[in-house]
Amino acid sequence: MLTKTRYLILATTFMFAGCASVTESGYYWGNYSETYYEYIKAPSEQSVTKHLDELNNIIDTSKSKGLKVPPGIYAEIGYITAKRGDSDKSIGYYRQEAQLYPESKAFIERLISDQK
Repeated sequence: MLTKTRYLILATTFMFAGCASVTESGYYWGNYSETYYEYIKAPSEQSVTKHLDELNNIIDTSKSKGLKVPPGIYAEIGYITAKRGDSDKSIGYYRQEAQLYPESKAFIERLISDQK
């Protein structure tokens, strides 16, 4: 049985595998692959902070370029925020993900219910 952490990592890995900075579908990915790899390879406060900074950069850059924030970005920020102990804030990020990508609602609601 997959734990919540492994499930999120697996889902995120499949979602972002092979993504360029801006895909043909119009998503901006920035340095996601690099910071995610470092975060998984050598988990530390520094690597998670660097990855979190990159996730926020992806959101800011996407918005400034008029692009839709890529799928999974808000959910991943929510997950990291929850791991840091701020469940209320993380739920807000999860809800942003579900609002932007309604097809993720069942998964997001499960994350929220597991957190409560």
